[in-house]
Amino acid sequence: MCTSHAPTYNLLPHIYKQNRETTWNGANCISIDKGASDEDMRYTKSTIIHHYLFGYELPDTVILLTVDGQCVVLAAKKKCEFLEPAVNSVPEGSSVKSLKLLIRNKSDGNAENLQEMLNLVKGDDSNKVGVLLKEFKNNDENVKEGSNIQGWEKKIKDNMESDNIVDATAGISLVMAVKDKEELDLLKKSSVLSNKVLKHGFVPRIEDVIDNSAKITHEKLSAEIEGIIEDPSKIKLNVPTETVESCYFPIVQSGGEYDFKVSAQSNDENVKFDVITVSLGARYQTYCSNIVRTFLVDAPKQVSKTYETLLGMHEACLKAMVPGKPLKNVYAAAVKYLRDEGKDDLVSNLPKNLGFAVGIDFRDTHLLLNQKNTVSFKAGMVFTLAVSFSGLTLSESARSSLKSNSAVSKRSR
Repeated sequence: MCTSHAPTYNLLPHIYKQNRETTWNGANCISIDKGASDEDMRYTKSTIIHHYLFGYELPDTVILLTVDGQCVVLAAKKKCEFLEPAVNSVPEGSSVKSLKLLIRNKSDGNAENLQEMLNLVKGDDSNKVGVLLKEFKNNDENVKEGSNIQGWEKKIKDNMESDNIVDATAGISLVMAVKDKEELDLLKKSSVLSNKVLKHGFVPRIEDVIDNSAKITHEKLSAEIEGIIEDPSKIKLNVPTETVESCYFPIVQSGGEYDFKVSAQSNDENVKFDVITVSLGARYQTYCSNIVRTFLVDAPKQVSKTYETLLGMHEACLKAMVPGKPLKNVYAAAVKYLRDEGKDDLVSNLPKNLGFAVGIDFRDTHLLLNQKNTVSFKAGMVFTLAVSFSGLTLSESARSSLKSNSAVSKRSR
């Protein structure tokens, strides 16, 4: 079980060290079920784990981990052959005691394999299995009849109480949040790529558009940015195209209406020369990065002053990101900064969260920088800190100072 970017077995020992009751909801084993590949679902937890462990997706594969250190993999013959070199390579002293490969057996409908795995699941008094519940609940619709995944999950449902099938997704998030040296290096390279795309791709392009009063839609500009991410040679970077892709379709906004959610989309309206925001993210060897910037073009003083407040708040949030302290301290730091600066009115304009953990997973929803998250920062964790204000409006005096053709004068932000 190896990959081009993570040490063999690096994930598994950490899984076994986690507290069963708090991290795994009391489960005595964890079942990681990977269904069919889907380009539109590249950030599912099972896909992320496969990229970490193998460097590839192995569809229709079950990885079963037990509390006593056994690892069982159920897969088709070719996938088992791919994993065979790892069977006799378990590191001495590892928390992983054994690795066993079960080849799908069509002759008995996989009955013997499934029963062997069920015996491991029901091996002690706790009799609980941790699954990736969001994917587990949907598998009846997403996998073909007779597959390893469907057969295994049906076996669990038919032989266990529903209360004993518990969610292990948050536990997996905690285990994978702390990055090793090799992962941190890949994240740095990914971040450098995102920064260079912004600096040498977007900035010159938007300057040219503004200088020449050119008409271009937000959507077209976003497509150009994505093209640079996926072919860095366009900005004279020697990065193999097969190692890079865009984390998401870049988001360019202007004209007074902004949506700072990661699900936002660039529209087909022309770029306005007022307050322009851009959000982009490169994915290098499956590791994600993200960068968001605001460009003020002839903005009124009210906007510039608010932006200065935002920058100060950003620094305050960074200082709160300390190992051993809870994630929720970041949000508290933002609120405290605004109140200390006499900007209480801006507290209500903060988003629900101020960022998220990033890695192979672009946005880990279990590690959000919101008001309630009690998970503690640990050395080696990597986050995107994304601060913003939304729903702001311009005063009448600010509007009157704008040029008559400015989009800001006609819309609120």
